[in-house]
Amino acid sequence: MSKASDIVNIALAEVGYLEKASNAYLDDPQANAGGANWTKYARDLAAAGYYNGNKNGYAWCDVFVDWCFFKAYGAVEGQRIQCQTGDLGAGCIYSAQYFMMQGRYDKNPKPGDQVFFNVNGSIGHTGIVVEVTGSSIVVVEGNSSDRVQKLTYDRNSSRIAGYGHPRYGEEPAASKPSDTEPVQPAQPAGATCTVKLPVLKNGAVSNTVKNTQALLIRHGYACGGRIIAGRENPDGEFGPATERAVKSFQSLKKLESDGQIGTDTWTALLTA
Repeated sequence: MSKASDIVNIALAEVGYLEKASNAYLDDPQANAGGANWTKYARDLAAAGYYNGNKNGYAWCDVFVDWCFFKAYGAVEGQRIQCQTGDLGAGCIYSAQYFMMQGRYDKNPKPGDQVFFNVNGSIGHTGIVVEVTGSSIVVVEGNSSDRVQKLTYDRNSSRIAGYGHPRYGEEPAASKPSDTEPVQPAQPAGATCTVKLPVLKNGAVSNTVKNTQALLIRHGYACGGRIIAGRENPDGEFGPATERAVKSFQSLKKLESDGQIGTDTWTALLTA
């Protein structure tokens, strides 16, 4: 049976691994050190067909977390336990939303959880919680100063966005009645979970809105957030500017331009 200690032990064993300068010596923890984002983690997951493409050479903090689950349980079971019902798990925002979709995301840490960090106003970094005390958490992170590191954070740190709780020791969850619309991005073979996301429209306020704004901003659509250091920061409030951004995106994708994020718009946005 899967348990949190499996992932904690695998993550701790990787502490000290150095990112590589090129696609060479990927299995050697210290050799060929550099800042080009080459790792054994992305190589192994690409071979297993984890994502919508090979992520070697790209930022790899989330790739490291996924690799730990892959190493422990294999591709299909690892992704099920990690709540990944699509092939977009190499991105921190997407991974957090997979947990959110299944009601397994909050601010209460436990060993073996996936922790998500705020970067420039949205989720942008992640790691594995390996220890929890009353005042702090200890995390193993990939792509931290170009290596795998073990770091300690205050539990009240503003950097911490939240925690995703994997399905350790659980059977696949049955679908439950919901007032949300189902959205099903491309799924790995054997996936058993149905992705469900809320319909978002003008007036909505939530972390899901905030992360959706971050996706729109990355695609070049202004959402009315505060500009800090020349960069727009999502605010989690679905107002007129966000509605205009959604309509523009829908028009580009030849969807009904109603300014609401429903099934078709979610699918287009998550696979853009």
